Amino acid sequence: MDLHGRHVIVIGGSTGIGRAVTDDVISAGGIATVGSRSPEKLEKVRADHGDRVKIKPVDVTDEASVRDFFAAADDADHLVVCPGDMAVGSVTDVTREAIDASLGTKIIGQFWSVRHALPRLAERGSITLIAGGAGFRAFVGMPITSAANAGIGGLGPSLALELKPRRVNVIVAGVVDTPLWDFLPDQARQEFYAQAAAQLPVGRMGRPADISSTVLHVMVNDFIDGAIIPVDGGALIS
Repeated sequence: MDLHGRHVIVIGGSTGIGRAVTDDVISAGGIATVGSRSPEKLEKVRADHGDRVKIKPVDVTDEASVRDFFAAADDADHLVVCPGDMAVGSVTDVTREAIDASLGTKIIGQFWSVRHALPRLAERGSITLIAGGAGFRAFVGMPITSAANAGIGGLGPSLALELKPRRVNVIVAGVVDTPLWDFLPDQARQEFYAQAAAQLPVGRMGRPADISSTVLHVMVNDFIDGAIIPVDGGALIS
């Protein structure tokens, strides 16, 4: 997949799936502008990739922060938006803080990112949003996370119609080994990973590179538009 000379803006691009996207963009010959809430993680991206990347902190839950980020950005060929917080807890237990964080990053934050990226985005550029499998298969204890991810699934195709000829696609990531799960103690996390892998037809956990390779594919294939693409090891059929 050749991105030589192409500029890709990656929101949430300093860790997990977003970091894998950033790395793959550089490996494919592109240049990247990376936004993240963590200045420390952004500096690590710059240390690894040098002048092939530009970095700038951004908080996608704050529209002014998103507006400022894109106002300072160069024109771009592609946008990838992949920040997201999970809200874990039943309908009676999930906290307001967790609700706000999940909806704020997954739906509102992705919406703000698209809105303010448009003046910088090529007329025939692409937008890729990242959702999670919890929006497309029921899980106990994750009603808000499920609602947030399902919302991204609704947002993408609607934007594809509204923003044509720019293309908008949604990648639905399955359970992937990323820092998103670091809230679990080490042993509990490893047990969860083993259980999740055993339930998948492919028999293993997802890796960030599994998702990022599909992100790059929808960037370069200009006949993919309005799609919702599961990359989940077969979770939706198991």
